[in-house]
Amino acid sequence: MKEVSQVTAAFVDHGGLYLPLALKLGESYKRLLYVDPCEVAFPKVNQAVIGDGFETIERVNSFWPHKKEIDLFIFPDSQGGELQRELSTQGFPVWGSFEAEKLELSREYFHKILKDVGLEVPTFERVKGISGLREHVRDKQEKYIKISKFRGSLETFHWRSWADDSNVLDLWSVRFGGVADKIPFLVFDEIPTDIEIGGDTYNILGQWPNVMCDGTEAKDKGYIGAFKEMRDMPEQTQTVMDAFGPVLGKLGMKNFWSMEIRVTGDKAYFIDSTPRGPLPGTGSQMELYGNLPEIILAGSHGELVDPDPAAFFSAECILTMKGDKELWGSLEVPKPLERWMKLGGACKVDGRLCFPPDDSHAQEIGWLVAIGDSPRETIKKILGYAKELPSGVTAATESLVDILKEIESAKEEGIVMTEQKMPTPAEVVE
Repeated sequence: MKEVSQVTAAFVDHGGLYLPLALKLGESYKRLLYVDPCEVAFPKVNQAVIGDGFETIERVNSFWPHKKEIDLFIFPDSQGGELQRELSTQGFPVWGSFEAEKLELSREYFHKILKDVGLEVPTFERVKGISGLREHVRDKQEKYIKISKFRGSLETFHWRSWADDSNVLDLWSVRFGGVADKIPFLVFDEIPTDIEIGGDTYNILGQWPNVMCDGTEAKDKGYIGAFKEMRDMPEQTQTVMDAFGPVLGKLGMKNFWSMEIRVTGDKAYFIDSTPRGPLPGTGSQMELYGNLPEIILAGSHGELVDPDPAAFFSAECILTMKGDKELWGSLEVPKPLERWMKLGGACKVDGRLCFPPDDSHAQEIGWLVAIGDSPRETIKKILGYAKELPSGVTAATESLVDILKEIESAKEEGIVMTEQKMPTPAEVVE
């Protein structure tokens, strides 16, 4: 295995989602080829320029012409498992989810595995097509509707009642068109609890590192994490990891791993597995792990390296930028914030970051991240960074209030993130 500084890596991304991770790794590797295939019938400039103009990475349309020069392939998302297996068969070290991608892309497969390993399985029914869904939910309240794989078409939807949400079914009929009655929907019962805990780490062929992030998220808005030893993680999290370690080993997993676990009384429901870089969560790991390039390089060879902590707490908030969704956005990142603004889906032109329009991300451009050795220090830093953001860019720091409340609720149930004193919601607002 080469020294990190001598490694040429190919980083395979889609739409710039993991561009910040590529830029971070590019600071340490000799050369990082940033690949976004952009292989569609009518390619657009918008996607073809993502990753252009940055100093630490080299945008290429394909890694095939460079294959003989590449020492490491990195697939941070839960896609490309078959390609990963082929490259691995050819002898290339690969960081990726391999067959473990199915745990996210097929919800029914994931729930089968839950049953197989003896964990609680959330109650759900499989309903085929919009017509079937209409009849199924007509008299139902407080359900959660999901589909597999096509998260760009439908994210988890909270169904309140027919009176509140029946118009959504009309929208989905239009969205799915001629195949609307072919789509399988999964309708889940509500898990009544205010406590959702999480864990963010990585897995190398079934092996877990000794330290990881104990994280709590406000969905798609914010995140607070504590870097701690695995043995100090909540019992519910350790149970999931003990159960899934052997599964991930068989599936060839060598990638980031994140968990969402809802706790109600003496039961814990592992509701979502993320065999990829979590969002939020990846930004925290990028900064908390002082040796991330070494972790990924060794992991691609099947070797587990523990993180070298750069700090012990992190916080993240989603960043949004004002503007018309059909127009390009542009900003200059202040020097003091270059490390802490994790911006995706962009190219760099004359020192400014330019963001092509993207319907899947709307006005969201990335994450604001802070790390520290105490919760109070970390929250103080991210609130300070938020005040220095460029004009038109805002961070969802208000989401930290809800997270702190959730952490406190979990503590009352004996699930403790840290013994250090957390800031109060009032301190965040102030």
